[in-house]
Formats: sequence, structure tokens, C-alpha cells
Amino acid sequence: MSKHQLTDLIIELRKFRGLTRKSAIGEILDILGETSYDDAGFFEVGTSDIKVVVSCDGIVENLVESDPWLAGYYSVLANVNDVVAKGAKPVGFVNIISSNSNEMRRKVAEGIQNGLRKYQLKLLKGHTHPDTSYSAVDAMVIGIAKNVLPSTAAKVNDSLIMAVDLNGKFGSKDWLKTFDSTTMKSSQEVLERLDSMIKLAERKLANAARDVSGPGIAGTIAMLCESSQVGAKVNVDNMPKPVGVEVKDWLTTYPGMGFVISTKQPTECLHLLRKHKLAAEVIGEIRADKRIWFSYKGQKALFFDLKNESVFGSKRFKIRTS
Repeated sequence: MSKHQLTDLIIELRKFRGLTRKSAIGEILDILGETSYDDAGFFEVGTSDIKVVVSCDGIVENLVESDPWLAGYYSVLANVNDVVAKGAKPVGFVNIISSNSNEMRRKVAEGIQNGLRKYQLKLLKGHTHPDTSYSAVDAMVIGIAKNVLPSTAAKVNDSLIMAVDLNGKFGSKDWLKTFDSTTMKSSQEVLERLDSMIKLAERKLANAARDVSGPGIAGTIAMLCESSQVGAKVNVDNMPKPVGVEVKDWLTTYPGMGFVISTKQPTECLHLLRKHKLAAEVIGEIRADKRIWFSYKGQKALFFDLKNESVFGSKRFKIRTS
């Protein structure tokens, strides 16, 4: 690969809608006074060692319209991955279904039901808007944890690990790219893999973690770095990747189960993750300079300069798309 080709790849990654849409977050968080940029929040219960971890997500309109069943299922999956990335066991689910179509509401509910069975969650509360002018699925998952892995605590010189379930199939819905590794598996198989992150947190093997979500693998790395106010050197060649999927597609994919982890104990982390049937590799190193560099096939290019720009649309900077 030439330097020019890698630069072109970086430009495409930065233009990816799953990443650029994150820039709307900054203005809202500025108003609310929150700047941690984590993918789940938590609080302690009394004087116990138990933390309650909470995440909420809305499913993008394109997916709700094109595949309401999958939108319902992903409203469970996305939130489960958020809390599991923090080291929490997901236990409860809350949702809102909005649509004036009975058929769409039914399909969304069926997808949610499948997700609840898959992840063994209790439905705590739901709400239905049957007379909206739009269709939407919004949800929340509650988990419990003994130790929380924030997205804000990556340390300089940490190893950066990517862990992902590669036993699945690649697909796309409009601009969304997915790698489904859960719908074909039993509940036991899925939960066994997720348990790796819970054990990793409980054993305090890592400093920070984030689940790979809508912004894709590349975008998730950038979000982890901005949350922790660090940079990174990332070797794309080392990333676990399914056979037959192009690098550009893989870097912008939402996998059914994927995590990026910052750790001083890479050997122990890799052993645990692989024991739980996740493909896991060290893909880079956390750096102090707040710049994220990607290397691939002997070439190197700057992906993000967090000294001068923001994934989340912080009022200090603007996202760069070229």
C-alpha cells in the first residue's frame, strides 16, 4: 500500500457517517455539564461494593425503517455491550417503541423479545407511542458490577487490545455495516464470550475499555482516546479480521461483539479473552501526544489530532472530514 492509498483510506474513515454523527454530542453535553464521554454511567449502592451501571441508546432511523426486527434486537445488543464493556453483568431492560404502524411495532417487539431471551434480561418497563409521525426504538440496560472499567482511564504506554467474535457474517443496511456474531448462537455461547469482559474488570486487568459500536472500529478507538485525553499508535495489520472483508469495511463495521481495551497487563488480558473464544490481539499503544496514528502495510498516517479536533464536537474544536 502506498502512502497516498493509506491517506485516502483515512479520509474515508473520517467521512463515515457513523463517526461524524457523534459530533452532535458536544453541544448537548456542554449544556448538561458532562464531559466524560463514556458509553455508560454508574453509581454505588450505599456502602456496598456493588456499582449499578446504566446505558441508553436510540437505534438509527435507517435501521428502524429497513429492518424493524433487527432494530429491536439491536436495541438490546447495543446497550448490553455498553454495560459489559464497563465490566457489568446486564440484568434489566427498559424500552420505548414509537410508530404509527402496528406491523412495525410488532416486529420491533419481536426483535426485542429475541434479544431479551438471548441475553437473559428482565423487561423492567416499556412505553409505546402508537400515534407518532416517525418510527423509533430507544432503550436502556441496567447492569451490576464489582469493578468498573471506564472509557476515561487509558494510561500512557498501555497496550491497546482489540477483542472481537469473528464467528459470524458480514452484512449491511443502507450506510450501516454489521458483523452479526450473536443471532445464530445460543444464549449460553453469547454470555460465555461476554463474561470475559466482566472477569477482566473484576480481576482489574485493564485500565479502560469501550465496546465497538456505530462509529466502527476506527471511530471507537478515537472515542476511547478522546475520553481519556490520550493518543495512540495503531497497527491495522494486527487487527483480528474476518476472512473476505475489506479493511475499509471492517474499520467502519459494527460487530455484534467487539471491544477495545487499554491495559498494562496485555498477556493476562489476551489469555482471558481467548479462553472465552474471542479473537484478541495487541493492536497498538497509548501515547501522550493526543494524536492517533494508523500504520498499515508499511505506511503510516494521522487519523485524528485530538489536540486540535474532537470526535464528540467539543466546543473547543470541530471535527475534520478531510
